[in-house]
Amino acid sequence: MVSFLWLALWQVAGATPAPGMTCGVGAPLVIEKQVLKGVGQQRAFVLWMCNADAHESDFDPEAYTCPDQTMGHYYQGRTFVSLIDLQNSRVINTVAVVGEWSQEQTFYVPYKIRGYFYHVDGPLDKNNEGKPKLLWLKEYNGDGEALEFALFDAYNCTIVETTLFGYSKSRDRVIQYPIHLIQHEGATVTVRDSPWLDRFMLQKPIKPGLWKWQYQYHKGGLTHFELRFNAAKEMFEGEVVIDAERDSTPPRPN
Repeated sequence: MVSFLWLALWQVAGATPAPGMTCGVGAPLVIEKQVLKGVGQQRAFVLWMCNADAHESDFDPEAYTCPDQTMGHYYQGRTFVSLIDLQNSRVINTVAVVGEWSQEQTFYVPYKIRGYFYHVDGPLDKNNEGKPKLLWLKEYNGDGEALEFALFDAYNCTIVETTLFGYSKSRDRVIQYPIHLIQHEGATVTVRDSPWLDRFMLQKPIKPGLWKWQYQYHKGGLTHFELRFNAAKEMFEGEVVIDAERDSTPPRPN
């Protein structure tokens, strides 16, 4: 049975959680929601948190550090992305947002920030800060459909971890796209599986579904990346080659 009352409330009330979005202790905080277009069904993404603590950062707004550029003023807590069936007012599935660095089920979600990495279209305050559009749907993976959004986590001024969420039409699910990498460093070969990768979502593909770039993490050598989107597996696959001529500083944590 369609819950028309709940659907109407959800469409107009930004903080209305869907049935099935529960925290165990405390009420969920809905950060943002976005209706999907062109999928043939009434679907929406919801970004929400449990046990969210608000942090009004006291940094100088004229001197954003590199981590501040992805955090700004932020909520910290357990963070989730859900796919909602709007017609039947139910949660189809939920994916936890787990940061690459802590490996804990927490994340820093900006609620006011300058537009370094996230889209901010105003209104802006006197410090040129505003509310970010986190579920800013774009075409990232080369499939031609704007049904994905990226999250960012700057560890320092060298490494900006990025990850991609999107809608799987074949599975009718929200997914966080896996990334499978084979890393070559001289004679050493390492396999790395993680949905996070430094600067990946900031790169422009050389053609749909194919990315190649290089980055100098240290003096004397380059790290070369080549990735492809495997549409059948709904994941990214590729190789990383680290130049042999380098200093002892590791290019990134594994």
